[in-house]
Amino acid sequence: MFGPDTQLLSGRHVLLMDVGCRAALEEAGQLFVDTMAEVVEVGLDEHDRLMALVLGLSHALNIAFFTALVRSGIEAGQLAGISSTTFKRQLEIARDVAAENPELYHEIQRLNEHGGLARRALVEAVDLLSAASDADHPDAFIDLMSEGRRYLEGLGRASSLNPETSR
Repeated sequence: MFGPDTQLLSGRHVLLMDVGCRAALEEAGQLFVDTMAEVVEVGLDEHDRLMALVLGLSHALNIAFFTALVRSGIEAGQLAGISSTTFKRQLEIARDVAAENPELYHEIQRLNEHGGLARRALVEAVDLLSAASDADHPDAFIDLMSEGRRYLEGLGRASSLNPETSR
């Protein structure tokens, strides 16, 4: 789960799927024994559902982010010049996504049978956020934040999730 420009495998994930030959799966896993890559076996039936979220949703989120910025009419440089820490980090990720191969990213969105579910979940989440933000009382907004905190609390510090920042 890394691009061709990756030089170190530390903290990177290599997914293996058994397609009917367990010996081949084990042999493929042996290729990474002497690396610091994290080898994870994923069920073949589960792969596309997981990738719809890991790849499809993260790409869609960033494409929606930069599309919203483009449509705002405000220059990226102006926004970057006054950015918060969170905005700066998101802008950097969005810039990287925008520089990727659009045909490949389209295929990731279109060819995964679960991709539509991930994009609809994104739209639903934005709708929930909008409703919670527009409400007179913060209860629904607080609930969204609390639900997210509970979901993510087992991950530890954000820097441990990013191999680039943990070097």
